[in-house]
Amino acid sequence: MEDNFLQRNKDLIIVLTLYSVLAVFSLRYYQYQIGGDELSYINIAREYASGNWGAGINGYWSPLISWLMVPFLSFGFTHLYAVHVSKVLCLIIGFFTIISVKQFSNLFNLDKTVKRALLFSLIPVVLLFSLTYNTPDLLLACLLVYYLSIVFDPNYFGSWHNGVLCGFVGALAYFAKSYAFPFFVVHFIFFNLLYYFKGLNKQEKEGALKNLILGLMVFFVVSGLWIGTISDKYGKLTIGTAGEYNQALMGPEYAVNTLKYGENPVYYVGLIKPPKKSAISIWDEPSYSNLHHWSPFDSWGSFIYQLKLIWANIEYTTEIIESFFLIAVVILISVILFILKIKPRKTSKNLFVYILISMFIYMGGYCIIIPEWRYLWFICLLVMMIAFCLVDSLFKDDMIGLHFRNILLILLILSFVLEPAYEIYALSGDDHGVYSLSSTLKSDYGIQGNIASNAEWGKMLPISYYLDAHYYGLTKKNSSYPELEKELTENNIDYYFVWNSTDDLQLSNYKEVTDGKMKDLRIYSRIKSYSKF
Repeated sequence: MEDNFLQRNKDLIIVLTLYSVLAVFSLRYYQYQIGGDELSYINIAREYASGNWGAGINGYWSPLISWLMVPFLSFGFTHLYAVHVSKVLCLIIGFFTIISVKQFSNLFNLDKTVKRALLFSLIPVVLLFSLTYNTPDLLLACLLVYYLSIVFDPNYFGSWHNGVLCGFVGALAYFAKSYAFPFFVVHFIFFNLLYYFKGLNKQEKEGALKNLILGLMVFFVVSGLWIGTISDKYGKLTIGTAGEYNQALMGPEYAVNTLKYGENPVYYVGLIKPPKKSAISIWDEPSYSNLHHWSPFDSWGSFIYQLKLIWANIEYTTEIIESFFLIAVVILISVILFILKIKPRKTSKNLFVYILISMFIYMGGYCIIIPEWRYLWFICLLVMMIAFCLVDSLFKDDMIGLHFRNILLILLILSFVLEPAYEIYALSGDDHGVYSLSSTLKSDYGIQGNIASNAEWGKMLPISYYLDAHYYGLTKKNSSYPELEKELTENNIDYYFVWNSTDDLQLSNYKEVTDGKMKDLRIYSRIKSYSKF
């Protein structure tokens, strides 16, 4: 029995082993790379691990990836150890993502050679996603692929367990990222109703309806636990504050220069006090930022703006998909032509149509506000699967021969492997600089307390994290010396970081402590007594 299992999953085991080896090897080149989003998830996990459950509740940053860190952080906490935990966790998620894709590809009954090509092509893609961002985006993609493998299974109607499992996985996806809530509700209802009206017999219709009801019940009950928790905290019914925040950020007031990128107010409004004592900065809970909220129904001009925003986001989404693989758009067009112009087997045609619909529902939601590269990793995985499945279907339907199929497989492998492999190499680097600088600032200058800077928001967040300091953000631009000093003093700033400037600031209450010893950085310390955070 065991030998049979190993033989059936031989290719998967080899791929997972190779992925694990490359992950361990690559980790050393990414071990110090960390960003603001990742630090927020680490801080939340730290709160949970220390027993401060109330402080860990956060409506902007979804909880699942932080919850998964908690068992590791329960053994103890150091700042660098926590960073390593977040990275190892994402590599583990990548491991299970490969398994989820293999599970989903089983629905197509792929030829062994085609499935092997797909699995091996996944290695650099998943490795790139795992290494570059320690955020829940890959976790979300993994869970959604598992969900699709259940809801698109030809035997989906046969058991009520499938509906329950869909609801549970959907709730986990929501815990991973709040965007999964509207996606799951729309997607699950749509396909179950589609199954109901397409049902060939009473059993299929009843199965679809039963799974719809059970799936939604489980989904709303499980996800409702978190919805109730954060709604109680914020004093209003909400599934999460990230969508509301990002929608406001992409409003006319902040996206003046381009519809694709809103300019976050944290870069120009001046210093902002972190929302709580354990927070690094306002980025630990951005929903507390005082943004101007808007609606496309405020006025005719706002409605036109929303339409322009959607069109700009559609264009941007296309650019993102092309950035994954140069042939991604060609693949999608080919699949559509295959469905419309050729008569594929019914099972394959249905799966292709279902995947395309899933992709458009998923991307459509983001196009209302703003897509990002990491938000669309789920789409990237679907593009890969649909490409190999298309080649397999063409071959099985006798539209191409074995020789031409193998040529296409080689082209797909090269297209999917070369770009991610290059990105892994290009983005790698010891990146020890920020961690080393933070250690120097702590040991040689004793920097702690409240800090601010004139620039380098992204770099200041990890510095503040390693220093256990409170980062108040960037001072207002083009302020006079009296205005700057007033801003620093009113916010009880202990240390002011000045990047890329040779000017000696004329501040009466602050003196430079670095004496020009650091390249591109001057640090000014407050002279007079001060109150803490």
